[in-house]
Amino acid sequence: MGPAPAVFVDREDEFARLDTILDTADPAAGTPVLTVVTGLGGVGKSALALKWLHRVRTRFPDGQLHADLRESASGHPAAPEEILARFLRALGTAAEHVPAALDEQVALFRSVTAGRRLLLLLDNAATAAQVRAVLPASGGSLVVVTTRQRLGGLVVDGARFVELKPFGRSAALGLLDLVLGPDRVRAEGPAAARLVDLCGRLPIAVAASAARLALRPRWSIERLVGELADTRRRLSMLSADGDISPQAVFDVSYRVLAEEEATLYRRLGLHPGPAFGPQVAAAAGGIDHGDAYRILDALSGANLMAAEDDDRFRFHDLLHLHAHAKALEDDPPEVRTAAFARIAEWYLRSAVAADLVVIPGRWHVGPLYDTVPPATSAFTGPAEALDWLETELPNFRAVLEVTHRTGMHDTTWQMCESLWGLFINRKNYRAWLETHEMGLASARTCGDRRAEARMLLALAGAKLNVQAFGDAASLCEDAIVIERSTGHLLGEAAGLSSLGTAYLGMGRPERAAERFEQARVIHESLGRPRGVALMTRRLGEAYRDMGRYGAAAEHLDAAYQIFHGIADGYNQARTLTALGQTHLRSGHPHDAVRPLGEALRLAEEIGAHHERATVLTSLAEAHGATGDRARARDHLVTAVEIFTRLGAPQAESARDRLAALDSGEPPGP
Repeated sequence: MGPAPAVFVDREDEFARLDTILDTADPAAGTPVLTVVTGLGGVGKSALALKWLHRVRTRFPDGQLHADLRESASGHPAAPEEILARFLRALGTAAEHVPAALDEQVALFRSVTAGRRLLLLLDNAATAAQVRAVLPASGGSLVVVTTRQRLGGLVVDGARFVELKPFGRSAALGLLDLVLGPDRVRAEGPAAARLVDLCGRLPIAVAASAARLALRPRWSIERLVGELADTRRRLSMLSADGDISPQAVFDVSYRVLAEEEATLYRRLGLHPGPAFGPQVAAAAGGIDHGDAYRILDALSGANLMAAEDDDRFRFHDLLHLHAHAKALEDDPPEVRTAAFARIAEWYLRSAVAADLVVIPGRWHVGPLYDTVPPATSAFTGPAEALDWLETELPNFRAVLEVTHRTGMHDTTWQMCESLWGLFINRKNYRAWLETHEMGLASARTCGDRRAEARMLLALAGAKLNVQAFGDAASLCEDAIVIERSTGHLLGEAAGLSSLGTAYLGMGRPERAAERFEQARVIHESLGRPRGVALMTRRLGEAYRDMGRYGAAAEHLDAAYQIFHGIADGYNQARTLTALGQTHLRSGHPHDAVRPLGEALRLAEEIGAHHERATVLTSLAEAHGATGDRARARDHLVTAVEIFTRLGAPQAESARDRLAALDSGEPPGP
């Protein structure tokens, strides 16, 4: 067995797990203590095993054996015969007495090891059969196996498994400290933290970076961070000094993959997002769902990706770069382009299907809305569809960046349109603004005027939500000009509605009411009850802001009846909120509690977090006005938390209301 590693940090939890396995083993079992350390290449499995075995080696006085099961003279995984012959000679068997046949070697090895307390390290095991053939016949022995494979077959041999994961940030920085010295790391603390993050906190990558800096004492850490920031060069830069090479380690795992596994590994290297399920993997590979899941499971078993909850999978950051590099290296451009197009098409179709469940009555421009049926079998209702869209949002953003950059402009603006229901309900302001800036640019590049108008209005919606009312009004006016020039009445009505909302935000309810009435006339002429209901609700809000409370309540009641009839939960909640606010402003807080309570229930049911916080602020006002200050405070505390989490501009106002309530003032608007 080799020496313990000189540079080693952390892993105390794993040491404790290994100690427990050893200490609780039954020495009368007649079989050795078998421990398998698993993890992706470069995570430090061998270093951990050696460090721990040096701690416990005095408990095994009869010998220590070490073999690398991956390597052999032929370059293939080492054959059991080769390892057994070496072990037998190490235990005192003369070379001429070592049998040639495997079954005879196994029998002799078990005879020689019976009753002895031996310590065996079997590094880089490729198969359970390799390990099983060299297990000693002694309950007093310890066998530690390191492997990148799952090796589940060893369970029947009593194996206990310890999974090794990349470092946490403090441990990764600790490794930098050991190599570079704490003063150098402390002097560039933020850069050091960024460096270990760029390394994915993978020990071999952190060690490679530390070695590179140690050999270049005049380099700043920031300089290396700058070099590693380019994802196209990061893996090669980390492997530049040769002796410590994450790329070489990953290449070893890649070379032993079956052809279908290597192919899907490369295809998924083209997936730009952080995690994915078997459905998108099937799209990437052009294969069916069952085959995709089976191959993903094999790649997970080889520690080339991690399996997460809900049948999702994730690359380590550096393995993602490796898979992408292999795609560039092994696949022609047309194959890569087709694979990514299938990925993007899957996300677009899935988002359209989910959006049809979230807001089934909304009008659309994208052609897929006429061909993709609502995913009623996949989602039980709007809340579940919204949860899925929100989970996938990092992937949507990543795919959009690629489609926009590579000229897939039709896909870009259509995907933005498909995310409307998500952004309306869950907000995600930064993502809304960033994606729709790209969507607008793509629509303009396509020369599609109707798509351009749609993106102008969608971006205006984001501006309205962050209370940039002047910007929103300008975008709406541009959209209205386009919609009128193309004769698209629905688009014109939508532009008028959003423009009216901007006027409401600017404190100009009379002008807002004019735009809402114009839009309502259009919806009536087209026979669209949902559009009529939306404008009726908006007119009620305008009348509320004018102080015409009777007219406001009349319009809001009428709008609610339509929304209830078409099962539009989100707009039911919005309408009831406006009705409750109307009662509050007219001096009837008791009348406000019932519609606001129902609005809160609906908002919670569909997971409309922003609307929920809006209702809570109004309920706080109602309860405060009726003397229930404790309930009012509870509502405001929750509203502040939600608005703050969403990054909503209403957070500051809600905090002010809470502070006023705590100081004894009523929680007014």
